[in-house]
Amino acid sequence: MAVVLIFCTCIVSGIGLTMHSDLQMRAEERFFSGWVIGIVAFTLMGLLSTRLFSFNGTAVAIAGVLTLAMSATGWKRGLHLWAEETHDLRQRLAKPLRSGENPVLLFALLVPFWIIIGRLFWYAYQYNPDGGISSGHLASWTDWQAHLTYTASFAFADNTALNLPTATGNNIGYHTGINYFAALLIPGGASLPGSLQLSGAFTLFAFPGVMYSVGMRVFQRQATALLGTFLFLFFGGWGWLEFRKDFDELGFDVFDSLPRTYTRLPGPNEGSFLLENPIVGHFFPQRPTMIGFPIVLLLLGWLYTAWTKSSDENRTMTRSFMFCGVLLGLTPFFNLFAFGAPLVFVLGWFALTKFNTRWLYTLVPALVLAAPVVIFLQPPSSTLEVPYDWVGHILYPGGIPSDRGTGTLIWDWIVFWARNIGIFVPLLAIAQAARGVLDTRIAWGLMPVWLFFIGPNLVKPHPWNGNNTHYFVLILLIGALPVAALIVHIVRRVPPTVLLAIPALLSMTASGMLDVYATNDRETSPYPALAMDGAAVAVGEWARTTDKDSVFVIETGWDPGDTSGHLHPVPALSGRDVVVGFDGWVYDLGIPDWSLRKEHSRQIFDAAPGYEALLKTYEVDYLVMGPTERTPSWDPNIAFWEEEADVVYRHAGWTVFKI
Repeated sequence: MAVVLIFCTCIVSGIGLTMHSDLQMRAEERFFSGWVIGIVAFTLMGLLSTRLFSFNGTAVAIAGVLTLAMSATGWKRGLHLWAEETHDLRQRLAKPLRSGENPVLLFALLVPFWIIIGRLFWYAYQYNPDGGISSGHLASWTDWQAHLTYTASFAFADNTALNLPTATGNNIGYHTGINYFAALLIPGGASLPGSLQLSGAFTLFAFPGVMYSVGMRVFQRQATALLGTFLFLFFGGWGWLEFRKDFDELGFDVFDSLPRTYTRLPGPNEGSFLLENPIVGHFFPQRPTMIGFPIVLLLLGWLYTAWTKSSDENRTMTRSFMFCGVLLGLTPFFNLFAFGAPLVFVLGWFALTKFNTRWLYTLVPALVLAAPVVIFLQPPSSTLEVPYDWVGHILYPGGIPSDRGTGTLIWDWIVFWARNIGIFVPLLAIAQAARGVLDTRIAWGLMPVWLFFIGPNLVKPHPWNGNNTHYFVLILLIGALPVAALIVHIVRRVPPTVLLAIPALLSMTASGMLDVYATNDRETSPYPALAMDGAAVAVGEWARTTDKDSVFVIETGWDPGDTSGHLHPVPALSGRDVVVGFDGWVYDLGIPDWSLRKEHSRQIFDAAPGYEALLKTYEVDYLVMGPTERTPSWDPNIAFWEEEADVVYRHAGWTVFKI
């Protein structure tokens, strides 16, 4: 019940906060945008209240009260607007479906999406009879272990200072607002795994309504709004060509157990498909996108309205620009990409309008509010590489062969993107260039979107080059509605072209639908996989009883090819700091001494010369000896620690020593 009250608080307060925008909205836009903004507001109030008091139910209740109080002035200011908008909604519901105004068609998209997403999150984690936890999908087996660690550190280690639990002594360096929101559900009765499931499903449920509403606002055609939302959610490259091979071999039995994914097939021998479906490859594993993507769309849609109205109707729209600036400035904590993308557009539109000062009402509050968070999230050392041939390094991870000439590399680039993005990019270019498809201001205003295609092809901002897909997906997010507008425009002008439009649409969504189908069928993948058995869960939950600022030494996979080092239960379930966690959670955040920390951890386990100084350097309190600490190629010096340290926990192969 407490969790339900939190969700209701988010929606009610968010709707009230949108009243401050001075923007007219349809009721469904007000509802879904308020849904997202309410999550942002409640999470920030939760961060404040837990920082001032402690991470408990009282602080969460205070956050709810503060969020509702903050929205009260909006409700007072715009209650008449809500009455008018709900009256308009009732009128539109009475119109024929073919009118292009009846929002019932939105529910035809929402209901199946909610069922898909509900199943996706339901199966993300399941408890086993022995108390262990199974992962239902690849993402919850891999990426979600990091999200468990962050969430646990907030809820169980009182990490309101946003330290990095996987490399003690560092800032968290990750836009983790969605995980803080998840943590706030735990005092309300959610389990740790359940908090990720509930927060993710609740947040993602709002996305189709947001994208549809932005489509209606900017393109003013229901077919475009619905088609664009569908296109983005189920987008996939031409991996369906690989599916044809599997179908030829297995026939319809292929649907009983799909042998592989079709939007991610890395490696030259597999066709080098890397631009994953947004649901499977971004929303689900990359949890910050659940808030970031809808905020990107809302900001661009609202700022476009403020721009056009201030130009065409000679209105100042000051409050609208400022409202968007404040929302933009609060975004980095939730998704750094969702801050950068709208900022690029605002700067572009600022230049396009000959530096009209109205944009300063957005830029100034955005930069002032965001600067401290952006600085806080920066890695200790820069990992930027320029110039960088991204496609070349993806196709040839061992290094681009010297015999590959310029012409060959260009052809590799063309083939790679033809496979991964199909006809989407050409259609987006046509939509902008063709007369009558888009309003001139929209066509010009969309120009910055190409930076998210060109830039990541030439620059590597992160240690792992696979993270460049976080930028490429933005061209899909922002370009899906214009591409849909082009398809609708052509079909309306020449109805027989629907015979070409349907195959074109299927070529862009077939592999995405296959991957989404696979995530919703328990028989189509090797998952559920054991994330942690009952003994591992027990030691992880025991670790919560230690002092909240305790530091542990753990092992996360010394052997090459180890595929389970990320599953260590102590950081994942207790959130306690460790000297160093799994490589992927540390290296990828730009922690420069991650490999040295691994060697130091091993030195401590071996009680090798200098280990005592390292214990003091990292302020270590506990050392864990469990199944993950023993590998075929290395055994720690267990005998030494059994003799020299106190055993404070021993169960089913797990031993914890107090230093």
